[in-house]
Amino acid sequence: MKTIVITGGTDGIGRGLAQAYLERGDRAVVIGTNQAKGQSFLAAARRLGAEARASFIQADLELINENIRLTEQLSAELDQVNVLVLGARYLRSARVETADGVESNFALSYLSRFLLSHGLIGLLDRAGDPVVLNFGGAGSFGTPQWNDLQQRTNYHGLSAMVHAGILNALLAVDFVDRYPASNVRYVNNFPGTVSTSFAGDHDPTTAAQIAQLRVTGKPVEAAVDEILPFLEPGGYGRITAVDEGRALPLDLEVSTIEDARRLYDYTRHLLDNRSPGAPVD
Repeated sequence: MKTIVITGGTDGIGRGLAQAYLERGDRAVVIGTNQAKGQSFLAAARRLGAEARASFIQADLELINENIRLTEQLSAELDQVNVLVLGARYLRSARVETADGVESNFALSYLSRFLLSHGLIGLLDRAGDPVVLNFGGAGSFGTPQWNDLQQRTNYHGLSAMVHAGILNALLAVDFVDRYPASNVRYVNNFPGTVSTSFAGDHDPTTAAQIAQLRVTGKPVEAAVDEILPFLEPGGYGRITAVDEGRALPLDLEVSTIEDARRLYDYTRHLLDNRSPGAPVD
């Protein structure tokens, strides 16, 4: 029996993946902020007869300490993690900083993924052919804005999310280089436009655009079917970029090891020198 851990697992593609693994007889641990959605997931698991294999953990992964708490809880409760899905997102039209003084999209869509990837490496290494699935883009959007990694100027919600995808491509490059003896595979995925809840705090213009996307986006089930083959053993290298079900070659001219290490050093400095309520850029 495999264990899959999913952030953003109470809705959308994350919940679809959780259901797929439960139907296979595996264990699914989903993490989300919304207690009601968590209970809805557990109720669905009961209807599948999979209640004993389904868990919900409430956590606000925009906060650094919540990621650390989650890592410690999972390390205490699980023997291994076969699949770690990093899917939590929350689109804000206006720039907001967390209690840690970190831009909220950077915190949730990149920093949380950094903390959980590195924090759960021990549990991943105990599994056979473990894989990290990061819904952070396929790494083909360009290079980081090094002079403004947390989008202090010219902030735009969708642009901030795209920028997080660029950072997650570098996270994957650094991760596999930093653990050369590990067999953990890293998959960065761009699922395309999917009809999900698009959780967030939207201005009227963005809300109208999202309403249209909910109508025209592909079904969650289609997005799940596209990504599941890349989570199975065999045929893929340590890093795989996936764009709507198609594997792409890693763009080494964009996602360089030098930039990956530079981003790692920036992130470690941010974490080591954080002061709640103060800017950290």
